Amino acid sequence: MQPLSPITSKESPREILAVDFKSLRGGLPIRGGWGYTKSEACIIDKNDPLVDPALPFDGVDVEYVFVEKRIYEEMIIFRLDGEKFSGLRWNLLEQSLLQEAGKYFDKLVFEITALPENDWEELKAEFEGPQGHGTPGFDEVVHERKRQEKMLRFTREFWFDITSFYGQGVVITDKLPGKKKLLPPESFKFTDKFKKLFGID
Repeated sequence: MQPLSPITSKESPREILAVDFKSLRGGLPIRGGWGYTKSEACIIDKNDPLVDPALPFDGVDVEYVFVEKRIYEEMIIFRLDGEKFSGLRWNLLEQSLLQEAGKYFDKLVFEITALPENDWEELKAEFEGPQGHGTPGFDEVVHERKRQEKMLRFTREFWFDITSFYGQGVVITDKLPGKKKLLPPESFKFTDKFKKLFGID
């Protein structure tokens, strides 16, 4: 399996996400890069034409949606068949605010865990099969040990330029572990405010 590498693309993240995730209905109000470093931060633009100025702007929601979509792009969409991952999870480890040359940056660090697709399917078949979970011969401890041994764990930085909305009534400093955490993919839901903002059902 090829090692995980940062996404490189001729098209901007804004263009790619708009094509790959139709649920965003035109994309996110962002410019800039994929956010692996401060110099290629994802710029969240409160004044983007996608944004309805009559509605409150929540840049934190935009950050979290971008984090989710970049993880999907990196772990699934940009990878070849046989090289994709399943069972994606991510957990916010730290958040910090930086000011530089009149700009404000939000740096998020996530731990990401995933299983190679083949291992995921093998473990799923074992768990759900005729001798799987709930049967007398199924050993949950052994199964979980296998899962942990096959699991990939790594950290990723996500840099956001939040200058357009910083200090305008949006709380961005309360995202430490245990306070505000990104949900796993299958339970992720947009807030009602974000749905209204981008016309998502």
